[in-house]
Amino acid sequence: MYRPQYAATLAEGNQAAHDLTEALKLAGFSLPSLYGDLPTITDEALVHLGGASAEVVRELAAWIRERA
Repeated sequence: MYRPQYAATLAEGNQAAHDLTEALKLAGFSLPSLYGDLPTITDEALVHLGGASAEVVRELAAWIRERA
């Protein structure tokens, strides 16, 4: 349910999701269900990271480990 008082927070989450989408694209990854989400427990911006296959998540985890 959309709540007008969270418009700026939702926009912040959407921008963060967009930023991560662009960064992942540079690394050859895509998370199809990446989007900003409304705050739940806190008033902080959230990003929903779901929707990736287990194979993509494992590849992403391996890529991160190699570079960490």
